[in-house]
Amino acid sequence: MEHHALYEGFKRLSWQEQLGNLASTLATISTQSKIPPQDELTSHLLREAALMIEWCAIQVPSEFHWELAAMQRECLNWHRVFPVEDVRSLLAMNTRHYSDRVLDMAGLLEIEEALSMVNS
Repeated sequence: MEHHALYEGFKRLSWQEQLGNLASTLATISTQSKIPPQDELTSHLLREAALMIEWCAIQVPSEFHWELAAMQRECLNWHRVFPVEDVRSLLAMNTRHYSDRVLDMAGLLEIEEALSMVNS
């Protein structure tokens, strides 16, 4: 049921906003995956990220489909094996990279960088 409620709100967003939400989820995975007490949350977020990719595919320009599909496969693979103590930092690094890439796909990376410069 929780995924249904998430889907209902998610489908109303533009594809750029959907990718922004996906990027936020991936960034959260990146930070939380390093914290063993957050393993259940991290596992949940990995599954959620995979669902978000599935849900946004219909709206996202087709040139991003292959890349998003690869991200989805990786999230699902991590979800199956997580937690693995020796590779927490690898998961954190990959999901941070994916978050930045998704922001770039949505045209939001430039906005985030500009805001960061203004706030510095």
